[in-house]
Amino acid sequence: MQCFRLFRTSIFSCVFFLFGQILTAQEQLGMRLERYSGMYSTALNPANTAFMPHNWEVSLFNAGIFFENNYAFLRNTSLPNALRNTDNILAVSDLAPEQPVPADAILLDYFDKDRRMRGVAQTHIGGPGFSFRFGENNVLGLSTAVRGDFSAYRIPSIFRYPAFSQIRIGQTIDIQPFGIESMSWAEVGLHYSRSNNDGDLTTAWGVNPKFLMGFVGGFGRSQTGFQYTPGSNDTAIFNRPTWEYGLSGGLLDAETVAGGGSELGGFGAGVDIGFSWAAAADEDGDYQWRAGVSLLDLGFVRFSRSSERHLLRLDSIGTIDGNAISADNAQGYTRIISDLLMGDPLASLQAESFSMGLPTAISAQVDVRVMPHFYCSAVVVQRAPLLKHSLKRTSTLAVAPRFEHRWASLSLPVVLNDWQSLRIGLAARLGWLYLGSDNLGSFFTKDKLSGTDAYIGLKINGFSFGNGGGGGKDRLNKERSRGSKQNRKKIKCYQF
Repeated sequence: MQCFRLFRTSIFSCVFFLFGQILTAQEQLGMRLERYSGMYSTALNPANTAFMPHNWEVSLFNAGIFFENNYAFLRNTSLPNALRNTDNILAVSDLAPEQPVPADAILLDYFDKDRRMRGVAQTHIGGPGFSFRFGENNVLGLSTAVRGDFSAYRIPSIFRYPAFSQIRIGQTIDIQPFGIESMSWAEVGLHYSRSNNDGDLTTAWGVNPKFLMGFVGGFGRSQTGFQYTPGSNDTAIFNRPTWEYGLSGGLLDAETVAGGGSELGGFGAGVDIGFSWAAAADEDGDYQWRAGVSLLDLGFVRFSRSSERHLLRLDSIGTIDGNAISADNAQGYTRIISDLLMGDPLASLQAESFSMGLPTAISAQVDVRVMPHFYCSAVVVQRAPLLKHSLKRTSTLAVAPRFEHRWASLSLPVVLNDWQSLRIGLAARLGWLYLGSDNLGSFFTKDKLSGTDAYIGLKINGFSFGNGGGGGKDRLNKERSRGSKQNRKKIKCYQF
């Protein structure tokens, strides 16, 4: 069973590797929905900047982290408590029946529902960026970011710890197809949006073309179902497996991983595209409602520097001696497994490059002004992986009521992740500072801790003080074309 122990360990190693490199929450709704979000809102729909009340902004820093799984959880603890007491975390699998549980122990337990499993980790650090309005209807911007994603969906339930630990020697089990993906990369993106006012209806479109630099990437996929039988003396028997996997140079070389995996392994390109429509309010420059659709993270990274793509296909039964699997790095393991199953250390090697897709998704958004300064948004994000080896985004359904003012905002997102995990969040903006979480319970509720979410952002921007709450540069102001020169003169920064 050592082969499957190694495989299961590699999944969680990818997760911890990503967390060790960088600290995007899944959608960061508290930073995406309000009109003052500016460039932050383009991650949900690039057309949104057409409706920002200010004429310019500079983003100094933003970061977030999201993690969700239904494999394991920490029992009766919150995230802050677990981080303060990492030495007290004990796996229930390591406890003997007669061993008393320490009073201060935090137990790592396992879900036992007979269903396919998933695990998603999404991280993001945004660097300097800016946007500014030019002409009457155009916004131009620039963004920079470092991102890391891990996704594992539809993992067969046999890999649940309670089921996996009870497999007997000689017992044959069927394993359905599954796959995992992991990648970290940097991106430099341009931004452009344009609006057009037609009476009371404003139409806008936007685009974010991005240049991508891949650090490390890897995938593993069982293309077909196969049978697995544990044998005696730590042997494993596989019946007609077809496994494909790829590793970039940073993952193949243990020294590169230990050093942080910061060497570039490849390059790529991506794009976000969005459209939005808004109906103007009668009494000011705000909108009555806004609706939009967008295509997010359409793109890929091509890993070509010291990378490898392997295919292991057996037309009959193959046996692996777990005691013979020992190497100093991942490349060594690929050679040994290829030799054991195919009789040649290089037989499985198919190419020295491979491509991985971004976590592509389709999104729809609706934002309604209930009364001045009070809004309610609804957001749907559905993952839509386009390449064979694409990262998979968390599908999201959310409703987020909010209070919004030029000096502050407060929102309460209610989020359903992957149509099964319901979370309640809280986000606030104080001047230029954003703080929030779409999973507030992970910080304050001592329950089953199986995921978390947090984000922060800091930027500066100009404001118009011409009319009380909306700003003289609001795209929906029906009198804007007649008063544009006066409005431009009113743009100021915060004054304290």
